[in-house]
Amino acid sequence: MVASMKTAKQKVHGTKFVLRPYRRIPTWYHSYYLSGSVIGKGVVMNLSRSGMRVLGDHSLLPGTELSIRVSLEDHSPPLEISHASVQWVNQYDFGLKIHSLTPGAIHRITSLLNEHISIGRNHPK
Repeated sequence: MVASMKTAKQKVHGTKFVLRPYRRIPTWYHSYYLSGSVIGKGVVMNLSRSGMRVLGDHSLLPGTELSIRVSLEDHSPPLEISHASVQWVNQYDFGLKIHSLTPGAIHRITSLLNEHISIGRNHPK
């Protein structure tokens, strides 16, 4: 019993809480990412103005810089993000911090977030 309590305490102390500056919405958008010699395919599982969570087909390292193309809708051009970096990794699941967006990309992400908030959806599109 004492050993299991010690393990639980160790996990709690090792966790770092980070307050996110933007709301993340659940998604299921297909994507392609490029970093150096790696060209990967993945699914964007959540999205915000400042970042996203991706389940990819390559294991990346924290700090990896990449560009990513996200297919938001069937008939619209993809969302292109030229500069993002990997913040955390859990096997093929990783978090990206977006470093720069074009005004058009900001507008598209903002529209998605506003639509999600106004409808009150709790499930991926």
